Amino acid sequence: MKKFLALLLMIPLLLGMTVPPAHAKPLIDASAAVMVDASTGQVIYEQNAQKKLPIASISKLLTAVVIEDEVHSKQITGDTKVKIDSGVADISNDPQYLAIGLQEGNAYTVRELLNSSLVKSADGAALALSAAAGDSLDEFNMKLQQKARDIGLKNYTIVNPVGLTNGDLKSLASKQYAHNAENAMTATDVAILARYLVNHYPQLLQVTAQKQATFMISKGKTKTEKNLNEMLPGGKYTVPGVTIDGLKTGTSDKAGACFVSTGNYRGHRIITVVLHANGQNKDNRFVQTQRLYQMLKQSDRLQTITLPKNIRQQPLADGQTRQATLSPKQITVWNAGGHIHKYTLAVKMKKQYLNKQGQLVAPLRRNQTLGELDLSSSQVKTLDGGPLTYRLTSTDNVARGNFWQRLWH
Repeated sequence: MKKFLALLLMIPLLLGMTVPPAHAKPLIDASAAVMVDASTGQVIYEQNAQKKLPIASISKLLTAVVIEDEVHSKQITGDTKVKIDSGVADISNDPQYLAIGLQEGNAYTVRELLNSSLVKSADGAALALSAAAGDSLDEFNMKLQQKARDIGLKNYTIVNPVGLTNGDLKSLASKQYAHNAENAMTATDVAILARYLVNHYPQLLQVTAQKQATFMISKGKTKTEKNLNEMLPGGKYTVPGVTIDGLKTGTSDKAGACFVSTGNYRGHRIITVVLHANGQNKDNRFVQTQRLYQMLKQSDRLQTITLPKNIRQQPLADGQTRQATLSPKQITVWNAGGHIHKYTLAVKMKKQYLNKQGQLVAPLRRNQTLGELDLSSSQVKTLDGGPLTYRLTSTDNVARGNFWQRLWH
């Protein structure tokens, strides 16, 4: 665990509530919803966000994260081939499922399976991925549960890597769970998962941003499938000024129509979660997501805070100069009100870059991450209940000083 040197400052902040009071009428026509800033974790809007609900194929986001972990740790690669057994083939060719038509005995790469899992939401492909590193379905499920704990999920049930009920897995059903058991999370936990994915494995957004993808089913046979996300650029439910590049739909009898989106607005990556959009029209999940982004554009604004000099200028030892200049000059907070409130700023420098006197030590590289700035306020809410966090980096390259410079300083 990293240790930090903390410097606390008290400064007034113009900040309004972006989270409606508990008694307010729900603005989103769904069982639960949340909107957050992916960079800082700030909650911009929430509605029944702590209610645990089935999440259907949104589960495949957690599967994708665990697969990326396995690639990162070199257990597998994108070119690792997975041979399809009869149980996976049965589900992958059943028209009652999200079927891609994987053939028994054929082998597909991890990259192909991940593509079809996130674009087509293919159930068989997600099941096949669970065996990529040689795990059984139950063993992979334990990895999913461990990852959920590691990234800070609080109230969830993980039954399989797909989001189907246990009984829907047919011959692959686990004896550990009831026939009707299925994956469930709170909207907050889904947002934490999505935030982890976009911050740690942003390359997956190149997959989820595809409007369509072509899959090799068998030798000489391909299948082109449209992305189920109707909010991608040029789609039916795009929002002017917002560029959506992910993330995942989910649909089941109990979950209803769900959708997790991520996109860029005014230079900020936003994540939205809509669980169980009301009504029979599955597209209502996109309509309600549109409403979240429209609320952001119409009701919310970014409050810009210029950081004081004693934050941006930190004492420097052994350098050609006596001080190190840090970036950024300004930070932003989502602000829907107009009231003046107090906030706390905490500068936390990484201990490995400090001497015994608590000073930064040269040399420093430009854009080197030296610590973080935390902003806390009773009017700011985050996914994990902590402060908003911003990276502090070195603005310039600072060389180690010569003997006389170091002696003088």
